[in-house]
Amino acid sequence: MIHIKKSSSPNKFQEFKQQDPQAHFDDMPLDIKVALRKSLLEEQGYLCAYCMSKIRDKVKIEHYKPRDAQNELEYSNLLAVCTGNSAGNQREYQHCDTKKGNKHLHINPQNVDHIKQISYRSDGTIYAKDNDDFNADLNLTLNLNDEHGYLKANRKMALDVLKKKILNNFGDKVVGCAFAEKLLKTYLSKNRSGELTPYCGILIDYLTRHLKKWSQSKS
Repeated sequence: MIHIKKSSSPNKFQEFKQQDPQAHFDDMPLDIKVALRKSLLEEQGYLCAYCMSKIRDKVKIEHYKPRDAQNELEYSNLLAVCTGNSAGNQREYQHCDTKKGNKHLHINPQNVDHIKQISYRSDGTIYAKDNDDFNADLNLTLNLNDEHGYLKANRKMALDVLKKKILNNFGDKVVGCAFAEKLLKTYLSKNRSGELTPYCGILIDYLTRHLKKWSQSKS
């Protein structure tokens, strides 16, 4: 999970709300929903707000807080998410919004202090430090550590690629901080297509934690 910085909502979406204050999300015309989806994807770097998998074509618009008459058209309550294995019939294989349903989350990807509490293990496990509510969100409500699925394995694979890149450049030598900082900047930034690296959260966490150690080894 990464920090999501919300931008202003699309003009079409704002006009839709202003024209009919009693409008509902399900009443939204297709062209407005397309503009809304595009805006959400761009601000999230085309990653699912929860699992960080790449999303482009198969995208759901998620209400972070279960929708009601007051919040269903609030842009700050809308996120782009993956389909969460919605085609599968078994709940244990589902994740993200598909698994969450109408449950409330304690952890908010728009809150940078919440994201700072998240870390990862070398096997791809995502967890929150000393926060049982956040861990319940990650493990149960969103099912991001699903042992039956692929999310944990994909995070581990992304981390292994990063470790191999570092090994190929430095071997047994102390990793150069300039090299690590450049990598970190890459994972924090969108590329020319406006995309973030899939599962970049685990890469950012690894580099951030190790940079201090590598800096001390150089001194």
